[in-house]
Amino acid sequence: MSDSLRYKIVLWMVWVQIALLPVVILMINVTNSGVMWRWNLINNLLVVGYILGLLVLPVSRGLEKPKFLKWWLRIDSWFSIIPAILILPLLFYCGRHFIVAEDGDYVLYESRGVMMARLGKKEGLFIRELSHSIRLYDYGNRKVDCFKVDTLKGCMYGLEYGASPTAWVIPIDSARYHRHASDISVLIDSLYQVQPLLSQKYYGTFVFPDNFVEINYEGGEIVYEDSITYNIDFLGKDSLSVTIFNNDFTQLSFPKNAIGNLSPQEVRTFIEVLKGGQR
Repeated sequence: MSDSLRYKIVLWMVWVQIALLPVVILMINVTNSGVMWRWNLINNLLVVGYILGLLVLPVSRGLEKPKFLKWWLRIDSWFSIIPAILILPLLFYCGRHFIVAEDGDYVLYESRGVMMARLGKKEGLFIRELSHSIRLYDYGNRKVDCFKVDTLKGCMYGLEYGASPTAWVIPIDSARYHRHASDISVLIDSLYQVQPLLSQKYYGTFVFPDNFVEINYEGGEIVYEDSITYNIDFLGKDSLSVTIFNNDFTQLSFPKNAIGNLSPQEVRTFIEVLKGGQR
C-alpha cells in the first residue's frame, strides 16, 4: 500500500506544506525593506498551504499509514481548519495588491478597501513601492485608459474612466518636474480639457510645476493647497462658495462664472487674485 500513487501524493502534500512554512517566513522578512512580492506570492503560498492541510486527511482515508503519520494528518487538519475559517477570507480580501495599470517597469497598484493607488516599480520578482499615490474612488470598477510615467520630465499622469472618473498629473522627480514646467503646465491643461472634473462623482489631482502647489477636485469641490488652504464649492445653484482655512476660516461668495470653466490654471489665477485682494 505504501507504494501506491495515492500514498505518494499524501506524502508529497505533507512535505510541500512543511516546506512552505520557512519559505513564507523568509519571503516576509525579505519584504521588510520596502518591497513586496509580485503576483501576491506570499498570500497565494499561504492559501496553498491551508488548502493542502484541508485536503490531505480526506485524500489519505482508507490508506494504511504509520501511526505517526495518522496523528500528524489529524493534527494538521485541525490546525488548518480552525484558522482557515478566518484567515482564508482575509487572504483573499485583505493584504493583496492589484495592478490597476502598467507603463514599462512602472505599475499603479492598490489594496482592497483603500481608496488610493500607489506607484511602484518592478524589480525582478518584486515591486518596490514609490512615495507617490493618487486617489481612486470607484474600487473594483477601474477603466484606466491612460497611465504614463515620464521619467525624463519627472511626472506621472493619467486618466481613469470608471464610475468616478479621475485625472492626475503629479511629480515623481521634483527637479525634473520643475525643469520642464512649461511642458507640464500644457499637459495639465490638456488632460483637463479631455476630462473636465465638474461633476460630484469626478476627482482629480494636479501639482503645479513651478511652486508645487496642489489642486484637488474632490466630488464637487476644489481644494487648493498652499500655505493657506482654499476650498471652492462649485455645485451651488447661484454662486461659488470659497472657504479659506488659515488658523480659523473665512467663507466668501462669488458669482457662478467667477472662475470660467474651473480649469486648474483658471482656479490658480482666481486664487492669486484673491490673495492679492486680501493683503
